[in-house]
Parts: sequence; C-alpha cells; structure tokens
Amino acid sequence: MVMVVVFIGPAGSGKTSLVKSFGSWIRRNLFLRVAQVNLDPGAEELPYKPIFDIRTMFSIRDVMKKYKLGPNGAFIKASELVAEQVDVILSKEPFTNISEWDVVLIDTPGQMEAFIFRPAGNVFFEKLSSLVNIVGVYVIDASAIGSLTDAITLWFLGLLAQVKTGIQIVPVVNKIDVARNVEYARLLIEAPEKLMEIARNEKQEGILSDLAPELVEIALKTKQALRPVEVSAVELKGMDELYYLVHEAFCTCGDLT
Repeated sequence: MVMVVVFIGPAGSGKTSLVKSFGSWIRRNLFLRVAQVNLDPGAEELPYKPIFDIRTMFSIRDVMKKYKLGPNGAFIKASELVAEQVDVILSKEPFTNISEWDVVLIDTPGQMEAFIFRPAGNVFFEKLSSLVNIVGVYVIDASAIGSLTDAITLWFLGLLAQVKTGIQIVPVVNKIDVARNVEYARLLIEAPEKLMEIARNEKQEGILSDLAPELVEIALKTKQALRPVEVSAVELKGMDELYYLVHEAFCTCGDLT
C-alpha cells in the first residue's frame, strides 16, 4: 500500500528541506519509489524535483497579478483555487497512477492560516482521503522554541491542524542541530504531565503564560501514544525514526510507542 505523507507546519519550520532529505533517504536506504509533490504556489525554488508542482497551474505571483491582490490575499485566493481545481490536480501524476509509487511526500505552504485553517483548504484533504490513506507530519521548528509557551503554541497549531484536516497527524521535531530547548517539545509529545510544574513556576509575562498550566492539561488530555521523533533535514539525522513513525501510523495495530 502506498504511503501518502503530507508535511504541514508554520513558515520556516523546514518542511521543504525535510521533504527533500526524507525522500532522498528513502530512495538511498530503502530502495523505494518516492514521488514528491509541491502544493506551495509561493515557492521560489525547490531542492527536489516534484512529480507534480502546483506552480505549473498557478503561482502566487500569477494570482497577485491576475486578481490584483497582495501576498496574503493571494495565498488565500490560491487556497480557494486548489479547492476549485482539486479534480484537475488529482488527474495529474502521481495521483493518477498512485499505486505505482511506494511513498508520496506532499509539501504544503507555510501559510497554514491560508491553506489549512480556511474551509477551502480542506477540500483537497477530503478528496485525497477518499482515494488513499493519508498521514500528516506536523513539523515543529526546534529553533523557534525559546520557552515553554513557545512549545505550547507550536503544539496547539498542530492540534488545530489535525482538527481542521481530519487526518491523523504525527508531530516531528525538526532542526535539532540548532535547537535551544528541545526538551520542552519532547515532553509535550511524550509526557505533558511533567510540564505542569514547569508551567506553574516559569515566570513570564502575557496571557499565554497565565494559561500555560491549563493548556498543558489540554495537551495531556489530547496526548496520543507517541514517541518524540527528532530530525535534522540538514544533517539527515533521525530519518529512520521518522520513517518508522510514519509507517506505523498506517498500521492499525501499531500503537506508535
């Protein structure tokens, strides 16, 4: 059965680099047939050669010019265009001959609020899910975690993404080669209860700091049986663990521990 993996995450989290490195690692070490797909119309350059590239249909520059929009408005419009043309997209390779591939890796825009959190953006996932099983990889940027509240914010973006898309999502901590406080991300995935004392004692300003203990409680209630997987797309660290985690997510008997 083909594994279809969708990489989502905030801008700069390293999705595109991870799609490139992970795809290369699978080909080189597992000798599997890998198709990479780009759904980011704002990408300037790609480090991999996609089987399908949304920019062959439209780019953000095209949308800005045609509809006289700024960059943010163009990403929202692009999300609507993906929904409107989802059947056309799925009539292209690798989707038309998806059984010929072992793994399909889908790169998505960093503008999650435009692609993931708007109604039109979910049409693609609903349509694709009706054809094949999908697992989402939510990429947490370890270099963006400077405090517990940073970790909680990134964690809840991933939780909201799972609610909005309706697909199973596994969190992965990227950029461990430049991480500052990766331990927060590890505990959020593996043992949120251990963060309760940290949340109570950490002295920070702002409403998120005040709500941190309650948010950690929610993280505990929504915790899956996951193990923390840490990767570096630059140094090719953790690619084997990422593959095993994604592979297990497709197995109904796997507990992901």
